[in-house]
Amino acid sequence: MPHISPIDPIGPAWNRMVLILFKPFQFKKWLLLGFCAFLAQCGEGGSSQVQIPDLGSGPGSRGGFVDGDWFAQNMTTVVLVAIAALLLVVGCVLLITWLNSRGKFMLIDGVVKNRGAVSEPWREYRPEGNSLFLFRICFGLLAFAAGALIVLLGLAIASPDISDEKFELSATAGLVIGGSLMLLWLLLVSAISFFLRVFVVPTMYLKRVRVMEGWRVAWGELGRNHVGSILLFFLMLLVLGMAAGVVGMFIFCLTCCLAMIPYVSSVIFLPIIIFFEAYVLEYIQQHGEGWSFFPRLCKGCGYDLQGHDASGACPECGRSIVECRWCGYDLQGHDGSGECPECGRSQAPDPGGGPMDLNDLAGDAG
Repeated sequence: MPHISPIDPIGPAWNRMVLILFKPFQFKKWLLLGFCAFLAQCGEGGSSQVQIPDLGSGPGSRGGFVDGDWFAQNMTTVVLVAIAALLLVVGCVLLITWLNSRGKFMLIDGVVKNRGAVSEPWREYRPEGNSLFLFRICFGLLAFAAGALIVLLGLAIASPDISDEKFELSATAGLVIGGSLMLLWLLLVSAISFFLRVFVVPTMYLKRVRVMEGWRVAWGELGRNHVGSILLFFLMLLVLGMAAGVVGMFIFCLTCCLAMIPYVSSVIFLPIIIFFEAYVLEYIQQHGEGWSFFPRLCKGCGYDLQGHDASGACPECGRSIVECRWCGYDLQGHDGSGECPECGRSQAPDPGGGPMDLNDLAGDAG
């Protein structure tokens, strides 16, 4: 079983973020990746506020309250407006969830392929994005129904005391049972959402599978035997998230709150977003060669070297291959420390093998 660490991927993720965004710096690339990040985070948070109109200042109001006679006289209009508002809200939720589902694959694609592209990944990963969208809608409905049943169960248990307008044994039992079940429901929904976002979505991207197959593969190879590692990884994400929050507050003040504007915030915070995306992918890559996200390309002709040894020659152009098998860093001329100076990972040919001498590696390649 490979060694899985939540700490080792931090360095490679940082280096990859720097490579993508600053080597070289391309403003157009930032804008395109920022748009992908905006879609990938659409509906998951923000600083916008919805202003609710004051119902007590319109016609038919008395002393700040809406007159009940006005409702009775305009019941048809009220019902139609309520239905239209409900349909509008549902439509917006569906649209945002769909864009968010499609955007997640676009962002991963930008990080993996080190490019700023919108139309190509939008078309290429349409089946995976739509599959994720349908699963999230179904899961959301089931989670809502389960939560509603828990609330109804608690109210049913407490109904005798509610009828008598007192708080005694029935009310206490309803509160304890309902609260405990609600806490379990919240933990379960959070755990499923976390595993879906962090492991299933990258699995769908890498394996080109739909969501249910992605769940089967991700749980079977990444989750079942690595629960402890996943918990440590989750805690590390919390720590890194708190550090990113501190940086975010500083940027908010530095930009005079311009970073609160949708899309603009995605561009401004792009280094943080790309780092976390790369961190997740680098963590998953530790599970073996079958989980390699970042392509190894020949620096001479661009040939895909995936599956070839980190020493030898490119089968397409014959150029010597002396590079880190993890991050692709050029190892020509480095000492025999056995570790890549860029990402710090051992160049051992397999988890059970000893360290590889980089001088010997360069000699073999020559």
